[in-house]
Amino acid sequence: AVVSTQSTGWYVLVVVISSARSSLPPGHGKPLGLHNNLGRPAAVEEYSTMTPLHFYKTYVATRTPVILRGLAKTFPATKLWTDEYIRDNYGDLEVRLEAKTEKEEYMPSGEVGLGRATFREFLDRYRTDNMYCVSEIPEPMYKDLTLPGIMNCGGLKSSLKEMNMWINSGGAKSIIHKDAHNQLNCLLSGSKDWIFINNSYNHGIYQAEEIDGEHGGFSLINPDAVNYKTFPLFADVPWEYATVYGGDCLYLPPRYYHRVKSTNRNMAVSFLFGTMSQFEMDGCDSIQPALPLQDAEVLWKYPGSGMMSMGNSDPADVQEMFHDLLQDVLEESSVDKVTVRQYLDHIIEKLAAEVPYIRQQFSLLFKDTVIFNDVEEIDHKWLQSLPCETWLTIAASVSFDPSNDPNSEFYYITKEEVMNSLKEATYYQSLDEDTFIRTYRSISGSLRIGRELFAALSKDNKTVTWYDVVNGEDNFRGYGREHDRGDGEMHQRNEIIKERAEIEMEETRKQEL
Repeated sequence: AVVSTQSTGWYVLVVVISSARSSLPPGHGKPLGLHNNLGRPAAVEEYSTMTPLHFYKTYVATRTPVILRGLAKTFPATKLWTDEYIRDNYGDLEVRLEAKTEKEEYMPSGEVGLGRATFREFLDRYRTDNMYCVSEIPEPMYKDLTLPGIMNCGGLKSSLKEMNMWINSGGAKSIIHKDAHNQLNCLLSGSKDWIFINNSYNHGIYQAEEIDGEHGGFSLINPDAVNYKTFPLFADVPWEYATVYGGDCLYLPPRYYHRVKSTNRNMAVSFLFGTMSQFEMDGCDSIQPALPLQDAEVLWKYPGSGMMSMGNSDPADVQEMFHDLLQDVLEESSVDKVTVRQYLDHIIEKLAAEVPYIRQQFSLLFKDTVIFNDVEEIDHKWLQSLPCETWLTIAASVSFDPSNDPNSEFYYITKEEVMNSLKEATYYQSLDEDTFIRTYRSISGSLRIGRELFAALSKDNKTVTWYDVVNGEDNFRGYGREHDRGDGEMHQRNEIIKERAEIEMEETRKQEL
């Protein structure tokens, strides 16, 4: 409204804010960290005098994040792992790639595969391209790392599951999410800003819908612009914050929501360990020396090429699920043993509606002559007798994630996408190998598989024609592989909520303007 004042001749502009906007909490539309005043700094402690027992009782058992300043400075890798050192010593090892913004639809493609590159290629490209190394640590690199003394004892030492690493040139950011395992995340260089939210505040997190049995997960809230209109309960959720610097380690409890941002080049490694419902304490009340990581027992190891096991389920959890499913069918049938067929039918019935991919994997497992050879009836005692190696095989099978496969493009790129792209490119001219590969890589294909496809289609080993593409349809049957984990419809519902929230935020911005 414009109001005239006769005494001065000035006009006063009165800005009227809509009542709908002013009724929302003041942090509406602000980024996470500025969204409310309920934040407090995370705990910080000196690690050099810390015993494994103190670490466990004070932080792991109570699920309390803590920053351990300077702990990662004890790792040889902290000084050794420059780009040049990694390129010279580990350049041929393969790592997994993601886009710098988590959950972005784009997946970078490397020479090895979609979402997969050698260290050499990654280091040549990551400072300029939208790519981020999020990978299991190749086992040959273990020699540059040590298991910290605070974990070198009892249950902490024996529950080490997986070793991961992150490298990015800055500008990377995650969504608000949680992970399944305990982790000691150690920054070797650079800095990262963390925000933590205790999972006891699940009611205000607005977690995305997920299939039963998943222990990770993410929030639907956009951390770059918190929307209190769509997610009002988040206004009262407290949070913790910390900046972790090169040489620091952070203990993060399992299923503890967090958001991570980085503005500069950084490199981190993470020790993932079990949920620790019980803890062996013998000898853990004294300070322990660090242990060379290559001498430690790590459940899931990655040799540096081939299939990764990043995010695989804990075999103990899978074993418990198998026993629970068996108990269900035993009670329903009032018997002590059931046939393998009865057991499989029960699993399919329980999982059919939610996890078709895992159902498929169970079916394959039950046909495995190594695991179920000549077995007619099973009971709890028989399940218990299966060796650890068998449970590792089962856990790897039911945990399969296409992004761990160097041939992941066969899951993400469809047959139609490949054929249509190549038919269009060859319609007026034949393609030599270089042009063919450029065309294939334009749809996120990899150099390796592009070369293999060219060799399969070309009749003269020099060019590929339109007729080669059309008549070589059998060479495209591997694309678009089934990997439905039952979350397709859930993903759509989650996306609808997020899109609605973004539309509301855009309306708010227009009102403010």
